Amino acid sequence: MRALTAKQWAWCFYDWANSAFALVCMTALLPPLLVQAVNRELGPPAGTVVWGWFATAGLAVSLAVTPLVGAFMDARAKRLQTLAALVVIGALACSFIGLLLQGHWFWAGVAYVFGATAFALGNVAYDALLLGVARGEELDRVSAWGYSLGYVGGALALVLALRLWQGGHTFVAFAAVGMWWTVFSVPLFLLVPEPSVGKPHPWQVLKESIVQLKRNPNAFRFLLAFWLYNDGIGTVIKMAGAYGGELGIPLGHIVGALLLAQLVGVPATLAFGWAAPRFGCKTLILGALAVYVGVAFWAARLSHAWEFWGLALAVGLVQGGAQALSRSLFARFVPAGAEAAFFSFFDVSARLAGIAGPAIFSLATHLVGSPRAGVLATMGFFVAGGWLLSGVREPKERSGLLP
Repeated sequence: MRALTAKQWAWCFYDWANSAFALVCMTALLPPLLVQAVNRELGPPAGTVVWGWFATAGLAVSLAVTPLVGAFMDARAKRLQTLAALVVIGALACSFIGLLLQGHWFWAGVAYVFGATAFALGNVAYDALLLGVARGEELDRVSAWGYSLGYVGGALALVLALRLWQGGHTFVAFAAVGMWWTVFSVPLFLLVPEPSVGKPHPWQVLKESIVQLKRNPNAFRFLLAFWLYNDGIGTVIKMAGAYGGELGIPLGHIVGALLLAQLVGVPATLAFGWAAPRFGCKTLILGALAVYVGVAFWAARLSHAWEFWGLALAVGLVQGGAQALSRSLFARFVPAGAEAAFFSFFDVSARLAGIAGPAIFSLATHLVGSPRAGVLATMGFFVAGGWLLSGVREPKERSGLLP
């Protein structure tokens, strides 16, 4: 197995960088803290409901503009410049979260929305840059390494933020997340090349990309499948901490269990990347979705802290692999010259999932009066997404040029 090149490592380290925001602000620390703040004022289960709507808003803002932003980056070769601006916005949002969380939970949630929007749009540029550093079977391996480094970086950033928060330095804890995101993004900007301009105008790139997608119903079916099953994965990521906090699981157990998921996720994701050429991306993703169905059944009956640890372990074994192979599988559908535009469709699918999942989770929790209903509602997305994915024909090579 050939070693990664310098530019491939630099690309992977952006996962290390932005996973600090994903784990600290989306999953482990901010959700239970905000749930506690809301419940003190409004009473349970208002905290889980409110966090679910903030998580929804954090992705909804980016949804409408994502395809045009992707087309603009292709047409003007502005992927790196756009990503740099979004990293700065995300880092500033982290600082405002820390500044406002104690005593102003609503405005801390608004700051989170800005950060999550920057995170989501930044991933359009980042994912598109994968096709400039890897090709063929390298896609699975490099994508898996990215997610694996993300697990390590996110875990270390969470430990740092938790220690600072426990020391009474809430602002510094979240500001450090923004600094982490910024500093560890630098290798990508120094070493990863900006792909050449694909088309003269963003609207032209977007139009031709839509035509290409219409000509490939297999790619479209994959996007629908990804939308559905990634809805479940995204909901687990965003609601796990809030769910545990709502059930009264101590914050120490929540953070510890999520750190365990990060730890086991590193070798597990690399194993998915190693196994993909042998078994195929689709087969491995379907296996991961079967695990998620079991996790949802178990989570709906959760009552002890040790069970939260068990669920985190199970999720850690499959989460990174499912996401990494989804990214590399879709890359094989992408025509040259429309990397960001096509990946904008991929990320729109992810954003739709991020909107629907937490929203349905919150709605079910509100209607039934228990977050366990939200867990059961989420399970349907894994089943439906897996069924659609089973009908996708997995391409072996990347698509050709745009006409």
